[in-house]
Amino acid sequence: MLKFASVFDFEFHANFTLIYHKTNTGRVMARTKTLNSRVQSPSGNRKYSSRGDNSLDKFISSNGQIYGTLTLDTRRELSDGLFPVAIRVAFNGKNLYLRIGDRYTSEDWIALCECEKQARNKKAVERKKLKDRMDKVLAMVEELLEKKCFSLNQLKSLFQGKSEEEIPNSIYKIWEDYIDTKRQLGKVGSARTGKDIYKRFVKYMGNNVSFEDINHHFLLKWIALMKKDGLSSTSCAISLRTFRTIVNICITEGFVIGNTKDMFKDTDYNKSGSRKHEFLDVDAMRELYKFWEKEDIADEDGQQLFYPKRKYAIFRDLGLFLFMYLGDGQNLADTLRLTYDEWYFATHGKQIRFYRNKTRDRNESASEVIFPVTEEMQKILDKYANEPKPGRRVFPIMKEFITPEQELQVIQRYNKYIRKHMAIISDMMGMEQKPSSTWARHSFATNLNNSGKVPYKYISDSMGHSSSGDITSNYIGAYPLKKMLEFNWYLLHDASERANPHADKQELISILKNMSEKERKELLASI
Repeated sequence: MLKFASVFDFEFHANFTLIYHKTNTGRVMARTKTLNSRVQSPSGNRKYSSRGDNSLDKFISSNGQIYGTLTLDTRRELSDGLFPVAIRVAFNGKNLYLRIGDRYTSEDWIALCECEKQARNKKAVERKKLKDRMDKVLAMVEELLEKKCFSLNQLKSLFQGKSEEEIPNSIYKIWEDYIDTKRQLGKVGSARTGKDIYKRFVKYMGNNVSFEDINHHFLLKWIALMKKDGLSSTSCAISLRTFRTIVNICITEGFVIGNTKDMFKDTDYNKSGSRKHEFLDVDAMRELYKFWEKEDIADEDGQQLFYPKRKYAIFRDLGLFLFMYLGDGQNLADTLRLTYDEWYFATHGKQIRFYRNKTRDRNESASEVIFPVTEEMQKILDKYANEPKPGRRVFPIMKEFITPEQELQVIQRYNKYIRKHMAIISDMMGMEQKPSSTWARHSFATNLNNSGKVPYKYISDSMGHSSSGDITSNYIGAYPLKKMLEFNWYLLHDASERANPHADKQELISILKNMSEKERKELLASI
């Protein structure tokens, strides 16, 4: 008996009793009652005392993992100087306080508990009423255990009288709620990915997976089934990353015990196929820009290969690809959402600002990107952009005031257009690579890094990868325009062009020789 006491740390007495209660679920629960005479410790020098001197009653769930205490919630005093009575439920290292409506002063509550400990009849009706409410909470605990969906949040919802439809009782319901939340927030891409992985999960693991089933062995089984069916390592990793998000929600809500670090160990959930090869070097980008600038697709006899409308679409999409590359490696979604904001007008059209849609919810300050409008980019804007007006979209492709679902459709459609038209251009230019829109981003990072002249921090900040998030950074402006132009110059030029001062000098001499005497005088006067 003393061994039992040391485990649960209850106050024990000579006439300690266990009273068993039957609930409507048919499960058995143990409930402790404390009587007056104390049990001496083996040394005889100190008495075992309860840490619940101020508790009126306690319970232990039938599985021995959930503990309840009927006590006074002294965390916050009410306006009338009283404290609310609450049933404190402890599970998995966390506490839930369920207030039952009654209020007491500390002194009155201690007096009530003393009456209970001494088994006196004083205030017996009042004590019974409080303990009856404790029994109801205990019954709710056992009901959720019977359904194998116990969590503190589930208990709280049940206690508050929410219907079963309102309470998630399976990982499928939690997953569906996650998808709905993403959709409501306008994250239709994330919602669609979540739904696709949800269907994949049901396909391989069925629709009867319980919270208790989710462990490391379960994940290895799912991975084996996906690979057996021919899914790539990248596809498996994407599935696991999405599922890991759902499992984290389950852990937070108390449905799943454990942590994802151990559960997903050695599953390669963060592994994906390398895409380092998906870039075009500076020479290739320069040739593409020259091709766009020339805007000519003709055969050997000078005959145009495409009708004007198709030709326009091909060069428009090449222009978008180059704009994404030169504009700090934007992704297409951000390019199509670009607007003329106050920053554009404050810099007299020399810079454009946007917030990366992918990371904006996580950290808006870190997702801010400001890029310089270079001479090459201005030519693209002159040809395809809207007239600058405050709040207006830069490109007349994605309409304003459309739903997130409609936005996603436009983005996906133009991704296909760019991939298709870049393939045509690649064939005409004799390029082995067939770039898609994502290559613009990879090429920006790779080419600036390979130049050996651009700081890594500039590349990271330009791509919206900054994660400082500190207050000071909110007051520090962007890189000076001159420095931006200096760094982004390497996107269409090789570092050796700027590294050879002799070549620059010879070029300058050649330019001066070709100028008239009047032009030279005007140039010198302007210095």
